[in-house]
Amino acid sequence: MARLSEINKMKDSTKDKKDSIKDKKLIYHITTLDNFEKILERGLLPRSHASNFMDIADHNILQKRKKNGLDECVPFHWFAKNPFDGRVQTDYPKKDFVLISVYRDTAKKNNWKIIPHHPLATGELEIMDYTDGFSAIDWETMDTRDYHNEHTKSVCMAECLAPGVVPVSMFAKIFVKTDTVAATVRAMIKEANATTGITVNPGMFISC
Repeated sequence: MARLSEINKMKDSTKDKKDSIKDKKLIYHITTLDNFEKILERGLLPRSHASNFMDIADHNILQKRKKNGLDECVPFHWFAKNPFDGRVQTDYPKKDFVLISVYRDTAKKNNWKIIPHHPLATGELEIMDYTDGFSAIDWETMDTRDYHNEHTKSVCMAECLAPGVVPVSMFAKIFVKTDTVAATVRAMIKEANATTGITVNPGMFISC
């Protein structure tokens, strides 16, 4: 019996490791469907380069990000339904959203930067190279997704920063909530002569 218990513990440990956010393949950027056509035309732009778009971010936070030069980068998060995703979908319940994903290997290859916790959570901003930043993230804490705990919430807001425009050719896949949104996105992609795949996954979005 003791041996069986040890085996079960090893299985549980393997399962937990397999299911860890650390071991996933993608990073994600959420935006509204209203913005997607322009993104297909110009790529995913840093805020400092963008104009005439549906802005879903908190303007007070944006000013702080600008002071630290973060408006020159495109932020990605490490999993869907993170605290930022949840807030913007709650703030705009009548809007349709899309999740643009990029392979982590692409980010690593291009040495995108990483902030291992919410960029404004502490007085000192930590912007790290990809490898060092990836190691610095507290993945065990992130896996709990306990948004009632401020430290955990901050860790779940860790960012991967693309230093400039992210071209459509770098997109891995587009995730949407419904078949209706998928049909609209598919038509936009066809019109733009792009080839990015689309996946309908309502579990990656909150229920408003």
